[in-house]
Amino acid sequence: MKKPVVAVIAVSTIALFTILIAFTHGDKASLSGTLIYHRYTDYQSWDATMWSIDLATGNQMQVNKDWRTMVSPINAHFSADGQTITFMGSSAGLDENEWDVFTAHWNGKLWEEPINLTGPNGARDEDPKFSPIDTTIIYKEDGVLVTMNIDGSDKTYLTRGEAESSMPYFAANGEDILFERQGDIYLLKKGKEIKMYAGEGQSSYYPIGLDQETFLYTRVQNTRHDAIMKGNYDGSPSTSYFFNSPDWDTSDSYPYQDGSQYIFYVTGDYLIPHGGYNLALGDLKTQTRWDIDKWFTGRIGGDINTEFAELGPAWTAATFNY
Repeated sequence: MKKPVVAVIAVSTIALFTILIAFTHGDKASLSGTLIYHRYTDYQSWDATMWSIDLATGNQMQVNKDWRTMVSPINAHFSADGQTITFMGSSAGLDENEWDVFTAHWNGKLWEEPINLTGPNGARDEDPKFSPIDTTIIYKEDGVLVTMNIDGSDKTYLTRGEAESSMPYFAANGEDILFERQGDIYLLKKGKEIKMYAGEGQSSYYPIGLDQETFLYTRVQNTRHDAIMKGNYDGSPSTSYFFNSPDWDTSDSYPYQDGSQYIFYVTGDYLIPHGGYNLALGDLKTQTRWDIDKWFTGRIGGDINTEFAELGPAWTAATFNY
């Protein structure tokens, strides 16, 4: 008999339709500020382009459109005042590309030609992030965490002699430092390394400071798909966000404002009609997840998400005239 099969198909269709509605509809508040992200075919392709979106208007800009001295900018992060970005990429014209840390400044009209702060030096300089309280930059050099001034001076090596450390991020106080080591998240506080709560799953990475008590990070679940978690500095168990799934990856989180209502993230959700990883937005109050293109329906000339991978979102309250 085929009736049970037909019933299952009908139920599945209704469930899928319900999920689709949840992804594309809901009450929208107005957003402000600027979101920056990158797009590439894959990490080692060296073909990345960097883009920004004015959240109030939906206007898009290719940040690196006129840059000539460097290639493949990824993982940008804004300074506290929003007028400078730091990111990783490679100087142009090398026989073999290498990751270095760059900055670029907004001059009122465009993002100026980047400055290479760390090379070429034969080292892997990656994961730069600004302090939330001053212009200090923290990054990873060959597995060692390093801080430096915005002009590349006064480098201080923090984790020499320790196991490889990566993905550093300043906590909200601008002093403590979150980072990843061997699949766990640590907090470097007054020279002491404290392992953060992990919980179920396989490994953790990509910490992002939220406030004085909490932080975001990505946890590889037992299904081997990534999920975004909210961690606590006091060691209490982390909480999982509603937009996570055991069936696809959810990663690269970044809070809008204080993260109390909206969180930007990257997803492999198959309900977004593009290949690869795509940008999404979670509304914590209405428990609605948005394909970022649906958020801007009718206000932009073309899709933000593409068949390439859109990754590394970061937000600032600053806006730029473009």
